[in-house]
Amino acid sequence: MTDLPKVKDHLLSSRFGADDLPPEDGTGVYAFFLAGSTVLAGMRAEPRGLIYVGAAESSADVRDQFACADSGFSTLRRSLGALLKEQLRLRAIPRGLPQSKATRNYRFCDNSELRLALWMRANLRYGFILVPREVKSVARALIADLGPPLNLIHWPNPQGPYLRALRAICRDEAHRFLGSPGNDRAALPEFEAGTPRLFRGD
Repeated sequence: MTDLPKVKDHLLSSRFGADDLPPEDGTGVYAFFLAGSTVLAGMRAEPRGLIYVGAAESSADVRDQFACADSGFSTLRRSLGALLKEQLRLRAIPRGLPQSKATRNYRFCDNSELRLALWMRANLRYGFILVPREVKSVARALIADLGPPLNLIHWPNPQGPYLRALRAICRDEAHRFLGSPGNDRAALPEFEAGTPRLFRGD
């Protein structure tokens, strides 16, 4: 049986930067925090700066939040991008090609993804703890207990409607891109050969 209070205390007391990955490798629970005096306009963070809790299949999943090639499969990055869209001048595009079911969600064009990744590296810290069993159940219990504002499920988030509305703006922008004659992902300058793929492999 997982000792939830112990997991919670460890998670809330640990802080790592993007270049200070913990040495552990395995399933676990991670948390993201605002660093220093960082704020997210329009959102109220948990008192300790906690903004998101997730379950990781391996510790590499934590790195991916900072370094993944795009936000298409990261709930945290899509939410942060929606909140920072105007501030960072982010452009939302479809996650997949027009014929793909992946068009139901969005990511950001590569230059926007780079700006988002740099903001995250400068303004976020994370905690991580190994949880060998029932990692998803442990994460759900912690979300219900801690109420991170960027977690949209597993607790009655009062800021959820605001965040969903901002994410809908991004989805609509991505949908309009598909609706423009001749547009597909390859048509964007950011997808030309040689575009940096952020921090993959750091």
